[in-house]
Amino acid sequence: MINKFTVEGMTCEACVKKITEKLKTIPFVQNVNVNLKEGMASIESHQGVPLSALSEVLISLPKYKVHDEFFERAKPSGTVQKESTLTTYKPLILIFTYIFLTALSYQVYQGKFHFHLFMNHMMAGFFIGLSFFKFLDLKSFAESFSGYDPIAQSFLRYGFMYPFIEIILGLMFIAEVGLLYANFVTIVILSSTTIGVIKRLQTKSKIQCACAGAGFNLPLSYVTVFENTVMIMMAFFGIASLF
Repeated sequence: MINKFTVEGMTCEACVKKITEKLKTIPFVQNVNVNLKEGMASIESHQGVPLSALSEVLISLPKYKVHDEFFERAKPSGTVQKESTLTTYKPLILIFTYIFLTALSYQVYQGKFHFHLFMNHMMAGFFIGLSFFKFLDLKSFAESFSGYDPIAQSFLRYGFMYPFIEIILGLMFIAEVGLLYANFVTIVILSSTTIGVIKRLQTKSKIQCACAGAGFNLPLSYVTVFENTVMIMMAFFGIASLF
């Protein structure tokens, strides 16, 4: 008999391997097939596999959540939209709000609005703030990031280096040191990520966005594309302002 379950939180083949190994430890399971693209786990056994059995073996991997096969279909469409707006992206909304208010408060302190300086502080806030969450679980971030970033897919260590690059860029922006290089690197790394995200979205793959680290279960969406595009435009403006 084939038992099917929806699996949330998978971002790459490493996730598939971890989940497959865990599910195979269930005593009465004969075969396990985990599909990353569909976000499904098919389990072959002589008897029905209770959802509780899966949850128990995956308890050491809290990043992943399992549900009944019809979990997604059973949700009312209105509820999904409400959760996506108010709950799913709440961490990003809060991070953006804190960074915006911090950058704006300095402008108020100066008594005069300086757009270039405000922009540098916004970019510094994003890089330093988001790198913090990536450092909380660097390994999981690197695995998730390699699921869509072209450079990280070709060079796995880049995923481990990325938060360090972010914090260095953030410090350069806030200290206004080497801004030409900082803006140029920003354009390169964010363009790479944006291209990877768009390609993933075109295949309609269910994958986690690693922009705020692996601790938040944020789905990969055009929100990431918009965020990166704004940062890239600010970087181009920053370069133009230097000449």
